[in-house]
Amino acid sequence: MSLVGLERDQEGCQDAVERAYLASQAPAAELRGHVDEVVRECRGAEPLNRIAVGLRIERPGVAARLARIASRREPDSYVAWGVLAVAAAPAEAAAARRRAGELNPLSVGASP
Repeated sequence: MSLVGLERDQEGCQDAVERAYLASQAPAAELRGHVDEVVRECRGAEPLNRIAVGLRIERPGVAARLARIASRREPDSYVAWGVLAVAAAPAEAAAARRRAGELNPLSVGASP
Protein backbone atom coordinates (compact mmCIF):
# COMPACT_ATOMS: atom_id res chain seq x y z
CA MET A 1 0.00 0.00 0.00
CA SER A 2 1.33 3.44 -0.83
CA LEU A 3 1.95 6.24 1.63
CA VAL A 4 -0.99 8.10 0.11
CA GLY A 5 -3.23 5.08 0.68
CA LEU A 6 -2.13 4.79 4.31
CA GLU A 7 -2.74 8.49 4.86
CA ARG A 8 -6.20 8.22 3.30
CA ASP A 9 -7.01 5.25 5.57
CA GLN A 10 -5.87 7.24 8.62
CA GLU A 11 -7.96 10.25 7.59
CA GLY A 12 -11.01 8.03 7.06
CA CYS A 13 -10.58 6.55 10.52
CA GLN A 14 -10.09 9.94 12.14
CA ASP A 15 -13.18 11.32 10.39
CA ALA A 16 -15.23 8.33 11.55
CA VAL A 17 -14.00 8.74 15.15
CA GLU A 18 -14.91 12.42 15.09
CA ARG A 19 -18.40 11.67 13.80
CA ALA A 20 -18.90 9.05 16.51
CA TYR A 21 -17.84 11.50 19.22
CA LEU A 22 -20.19 14.14 17.86
CA ALA A 23 -23.04 11.61 17.82
CA SER A 24 -22.54 10.51 21.42
CA GLN A 25 -25.87 12.09 22.43
CA ALA A 26 -27.70 11.02 19.24
CA PRO A 27 -30.46 8.40 19.17
CA ALA A 28 -29.18 4.83 19.55
CA ALA A 29 -29.61 3.90 15.88
CA GLU A 30 -27.65 6.93 14.69
CA LEU A 31 -24.84 6.36 17.16
CA ARG A 32 -24.73 2.66 16.24
CA GLY A 33 -24.24 3.64 12.58
CA HIS A 34 -21.31 5.89 13.48
CA VAL A 35 -19.77 3.25 15.72
CA ASP A 36 -20.11 0.66 12.94
CA GLU A 37 -18.30 3.09 10.65
CA VAL A 38 -15.41 3.37 13.14
CA VAL A 39 -15.19 -0.42 13.36
CA ARG A 40 -15.03 -0.61 9.53
CA GLU A 41 -12.70 2.33 8.93
CA CYS A 42 -10.18 1.95 11.73
CA ARG A 43 -7.51 -0.67 12.19
CA GLY A 44 -6.38 -1.89 15.57
CA ALA A 45 -7.88 -1.28 18.96
CA GLU A 46 -6.77 2.24 19.90
CA PRO A 47 -9.53 4.26 18.17
CA LEU A 48 -12.16 1.90 19.55
CA ASN A 49 -10.69 2.19 23.04
CA ARG A 50 -10.78 6.00 22.88
CA ILE A 51 -14.46 6.04 21.97
CA ALA A 52 -15.34 3.34 24.51
CA VAL A 53 -13.76 5.35 27.33
CA GLY A 54 -15.65 8.45 26.21
CA LEU A 55 -18.99 6.64 26.06
CA ARG A 56 -18.72 4.34 29.08
CA ILE A 57 -20.77 6.49 31.46
CA GLU A 58 -23.68 7.61 29.29
CA ARG A 59 -23.71 4.81 26.70
CA PRO A 60 -22.30 1.76 28.52
CA GLY A 61 -23.69 -0.80 26.09
CA VAL A 62 -22.01 0.86 23.12
CA ALA A 63 -18.80 1.31 25.09
CA ALA A 64 -18.73 -2.36 26.09
CA ARG A 65 -19.34 -3.46 22.49
CA LEU A 66 -16.41 -1.35 21.26
CA ALA A 67 -14.19 -2.60 24.07
CA ARG A 68 -15.05 -6.22 23.23
CA ILE A 69 -14.13 -5.66 19.58
CA ALA A 70 -10.90 -3.92 20.62
CA SER A 71 -9.90 -6.80 22.88
CA ARG A 72 -10.57 -9.28 20.05
CA ARG A 73 -8.52 -7.20 17.61
CA GLU A 74 -5.59 -6.96 20.01
CA PRO A 75 -5.91 -9.82 22.52
CA ASP A 76 -2.48 -9.08 24.00
CA SER A 77 -3.27 -5.41 24.65
CA TYR A 78 -3.42 -4.55 28.34
CA VAL A 79 -5.17 -1.29 27.43
CA ALA A 80 -7.92 -3.03 25.42
CA TRP A 81 -8.68 -5.37 28.34
CA GLY A 82 -8.46 -2.52 30.82
CA VAL A 83 -11.00 -0.51 28.85
CA LEU A 84 -13.29 -3.55 28.75
CA ALA A 85 -12.84 -3.84 32.53
CA VAL A 86 -14.24 -0.32 33.03
CA ALA A 87 -16.90 -0.51 30.31
CA ALA A 88 -18.52 -3.92 30.74
CA ALA A 89 -21.09 -5.31 33.15
CA PRO A 90 -19.67 -6.72 36.43
CA ALA A 91 -19.03 -10.38 35.49
CA GLU A 92 -17.43 -9.53 32.14
CA ALA A 93 -15.54 -6.64 33.76
CA ALA A 94 -14.05 -8.97 36.37
CA ALA A 95 -12.81 -11.36 33.68
CA ALA A 96 -11.36 -8.45 31.70
CA ARG A 97 -9.63 -7.12 34.84
CA ARG A 98 -8.05 -10.53 35.38
CA ARG A 99 -6.82 -10.64 31.77
CA ALA A 100 -5.45 -7.09 32.00
CA GLY A 101 -3.67 -8.08 35.20
CA GLU A 102 -2.12 -11.11 33.49
CA LEU A 103 -0.84 -8.87 30.71
CA ASN A 104 0.43 -6.16 33.05
CA PRO A 105 0.97 -7.62 36.54
CA LEU A 106 2.47 -4.37 37.84
CA SER A 107 -0.68 -2.37 37.16
CA VAL A 108 -2.75 -1.13 40.06
CA GLY A 109 -6.27 -2.48 39.70
CA ALA A 110 -5.43 -3.77 36.19
CA SER A 111 -7.03 -0.80 34.44
CA PRO A 112 -5.20 1.61 32.15
